[in-house]
Amino acid sequence: MMIYLMKMNLTGLIPTTMNKYFFFALFVLFASCESKERKVTSDLLNFPSAENGQVQGDLPEISFEEGEFNFGRVAVGEKITHAYSFVNKGKADLQIAQVTPSCGCTTLKDWPKEPIAPGQSGVITVEFNSAGFSGSIEKTIQVATNGIPRDYYLKLKGEVSGQALDAAQPGVKMDRVK
Repeated sequence: MMIYLMKMNLTGLIPTTMNKYFFFALFVLFASCESKERKVTSDLLNFPSAENGQVQGDLPEISFEEGEFNFGRVAVGEKITHAYSFVNKGKADLQIAQVTPSCGCTTLKDWPKEPIAPGQSGVITVEFNSAGFSGSIEKTIQVATNGIPRDYYLKLKGEVSGQALDAAQPGVKMDRVK
């Protein structure tokens, strides 16, 4: 959008010095818009040394009670909610930068936005919607942190019983399915 505005011929409308101030004000306006997305900053990143793979310094360490949850067998259309509990076993504050489910059928309900002190615990809650699935499933949830490991992958698996309805099948009206 900014490039488009720069290509416009504004010399007849606004004096040249005003053009500079106009574009500066426009840039500040777009740059200052608050975003609800959480961004990973350089202070959240820690890299092990290249020589031996050992981490230098006091870092946080995320440790989950269970990294994999098997919900067993459920019927098509059921929603399964599960809370993954974890502890910061490191020596510095743990910051969870982002939690990303592998697909839209698994949604994030809650996760700590504030730093977790060493020895403290937290919970990441997710919900799986089995609508449209049939058979064995396995989903992953990526947890990006500033600690060890940087990326942790949680698993959610189980069996969905019944036949998934397909809107493309003749005679199936999705507006009546509850």
